[in-house]
Amino acid sequence: MISYLGRRAATYFLVFVTALSVNFFLPRAIPGNPIEELSSGVGNLPVQLDPQTLKALRRHYGLDLPISVQFYNYIKGLACGDLGWSISYRAPVGGILVERFPWTLLLTLSALLLSFSAALFLGTHSGWKKRREWRVLVPAVCLESMPPFVLGSLLLILLSVKIPIFPLSGAYSPFSEFTGFGKVLDLAYHAALPVLVLAASSFFSAYLVVRSSVLLVTDEPYVLMAEIKGLPERRVRYHYVLRNALLPVVTFFGLRLAYSAGGAILVEVLFAYPGIGRLSYEAVLSHDYPLLQGAFLAFTLWVLLINFCTDCLYVNLDPRVKEV
Repeated sequence: MISYLGRRAATYFLVFVTALSVNFFLPRAIPGNPIEELSSGVGNLPVQLDPQTLKALRRHYGLDLPISVQFYNYIKGLACGDLGWSISYRAPVGGILVERFPWTLLLTLSALLLSFSAALFLGTHSGWKKRREWRVLVPAVCLESMPPFVLGSLLLILLSVKIPIFPLSGAYSPFSEFTGFGKVLDLAYHAALPVLVLAASSFFSAYLVVRSSVLLVTDEPYVLMAEIKGLPERRVRYHYVLRNALLPVVTFFGLRLAYSAGGAILVEVLFAYPGIGRLSYEAVLSHDYPLLQGAFLAFTLWVLLINFCTDCLYVNLDPRVKEV
């Protein structure tokens, strides 16, 4: 087991080192630069800047240095835990990411828990009965094939404009004085639509994985033996079938969780939700190199960490992996 996890950790380390280079060069491949955005008035500054000021800004942010020197300073800063200074927000990138990350975490975890809870219940029931639940399959296929941005727009028009049940945007009520449970309800009220959109986009695939895995396990001899012994159906279904069908489900859940942050970008932009996804979108528009590097690095660490945790969990669930 240790050798297996050691090889996986070494692989992830190589991926991380490669990602550091991509995080640095990819933002600079985008046409334009942050100083041009400031000079055109697109940034937070309301006035255009004269050439002398622009030159001073390039020198201040190190953009006048050779690209190799900029890359060295970038790696040196990362080694010291310094992610740089945001040009558009004029604040430390690390502090901005720490402030925005919990919002993205709230959306993604809530959506995946909702979708996988429903998928586990319905997929186990469908696989155990060995029948196709068309009442589940047809709506799920429609929701899965619909881009989250389109589904979110439809829900906004229907439930926020036509029937004003939910708020149009934001993560909480501005100028509110909610405390305790009232604040929790306010956060849940604003997160309801974004969570629903993200959950709908991942439910169908999770449902199929659970159903297929349960169908395979129900034909195993130990399940038949449990039924012959006269064990209660509920115990056979959940203790013998679902428990042994969780291996591919756990792997799939880890993959969805790892890449869910990227899928949340469009949803956060649509609902004006203050997460890292919307922050990345704003950084792209303003060509904020340090902020883009920090956001990409956060996404990279998120994916690698979730994948490694999935590997560790898989080893404990499947003893055969320990022998590899």
